[in-house]
Amino acid sequence: MSATPATPDFNLADGHGYMLGRSYAAALRLNLQYFLWKESLQFDVHPSIPVANGPAQIADVATGTAIWLIEVARQMPEAKLYGFDINLTQTPPREWLPSNVTLVHWNIFDAVPEDMCGRFDVIHVRLLILVVQNSDTSNIIRSLVKMLKPGGYLQWDDLNYPETHVKTAAGSSKTSKSDELRTMVYSQGRHDWTLELHKFFGEAGLLDSRISHYQDRPELARANGEQYLLTMEEFALGLAATKREEEASKILQLIKDVYEEVLTGTALSMPRVVCVGRRPESTIEESRWYQKDIGLHLKPAARRLYEEWGGIAGSELITHLHQVRDQAWHHSPYPCVGQWTFLLPIISDFPQYPTILAQVQAGASVLDLGCGFGQELRRLAYDGAPTQKMYASDLSQEVWNLGFDLFRDHGRMCATFLRADIFDQASDLKYLSGQMDIIVANHFLHLFDWDQQLAAMKRIVDLSKIGTMCVGYQRGQLQRQIVRRPWGQMFLHDLASFRGIWEELEQDMGVHWELEASMVELTAWGMVEEDLEWMPPAPQGIIFCAVRRV
Repeated sequence: MSATPATPDFNLADGHGYMLGRSYAAALRLNLQYFLWKESLQFDVHPSIPVANGPAQIADVATGTAIWLIEVARQMPEAKLYGFDINLTQTPPREWLPSNVTLVHWNIFDAVPEDMCGRFDVIHVRLLILVVQNSDTSNIIRSLVKMLKPGGYLQWDDLNYPETHVKTAAGSSKTSKSDELRTMVYSQGRHDWTLELHKFFGEAGLLDSRISHYQDRPELARANGEQYLLTMEEFALGLAATKREEEASKILQLIKDVYEEVLTGTALSMPRVVCVGRRPESTIEESRWYQKDIGLHLKPAARRLYEEWGGIAGSELITHLHQVRDQAWHHSPYPCVGQWTFLLPIISDFPQYPTILAQVQAGASVLDLGCGFGQELRRLAYDGAPTQKMYASDLSQEVWNLGFDLFRDHGRMCATFLRADIFDQASDLKYLSGQMDIIVANHFLHLFDWDQQLAAMKRIVDLSKIGTMCVGYQRGQLQRQIVRRPWGQMFLHDLASFRGIWEELEQDMGVHWELEASMVELTAWGMVEEDLEWMPPAPQGIIFCAVRRV
């Protein structure tokens, strides 16, 4: 299916958040929708989820009118039920709710509060199609998984747009407007991601992820179709509120035309999907990124760094590395920690390293973006560079703090740590604007999609000055590729696209960087075949050095 450019569709919702109504009519529509879904599914909590009545803690995120919780409360009076939403104006007053139901204001795109982490046995979400943009559910799923207890279950209910169809009764021949509505709601594939939910669950580390499909019962086809017309009416009014009156008018007229066909025996039928996944009891034991043993990852150069800078005896070193790595895994369950990547060759292998070391020894400032344990800065310090003008930045400080235990250099490593999101212009990185002589970006830029990489590189420009050197290595592919990971989409460059993004940066910012980049086999970094099993075919590494000239 495809829509013509003149056809308004759900892509108009992008950038506007939740665009449906908050009125009494919208609340009534949500409650009707719940009962129609219940008739189709015949359950609230999926039968595969082993939740008996008892002290289970269950959350309904984006709870709307709280009708799902109210019904679950009748089935599980001993459970503790929580409803989360950015807007709770459609819910009953507190004193009218079942005693085991608690409602909390929370935006699903905000950070998960500490008291909500690891708390819930079951988390339920339904119909987030309009708030998911660019088919990217990763941030939402990551937050929901963070809220689950080990062994807890996530259930996501949504619509199957690709298989939406027009149902007709015998003798009904008018379907042209219903077909147009079907094309509109398909929205050029905007919602195809709902059929991939089980894959996204698996990528987020959930186990036993499965997706189940459900159809409307024929006798409720019209009820479901008319309920959907109410949804479209709310969407049209939401468009009008964003000054899209022309598109809103087209949709409202289409609804009227479709209803004329409904009276002759047609209905828009939208199948449903329910996806269920389980958080592992132990994230260490069941993650594909966790390798129990160091194996061949500890190379001679890295061993010397730990033995001579850290003062860790050879017989003690392996046990020590395991202990600190496993502590870090609880804070950062990603390949860089689980697969021992932090032990692999570092910037000392770069041809530019002697120049970098000499500059830092002479007083140049250096910033390590996405620093992790801070192993890059430790290598410079081991080779004689002072640490007073070293800076390290990451989203969280836990792994950086463990770096002091890893290298046993409390009191010797004097680098300044900045807890900062590179995309947050108000973060503490602003204090380094225009001051950095050297910027290290190892295993960093590849974490993001193209637009995010470009935004991060623009921040690097802000941190730099004429003569600044930016060095790093990152994942690449022989042919550029977009992959999805629990933290979001990654754009994996080939050499042409990598040079292309630097050219786009120069055009946007009016700067010039002298770029050297080359592609290497990941095994040349010290990775082994086991490290590559989860990667797409033909994985490569990109080593780069860029010097700002303008």
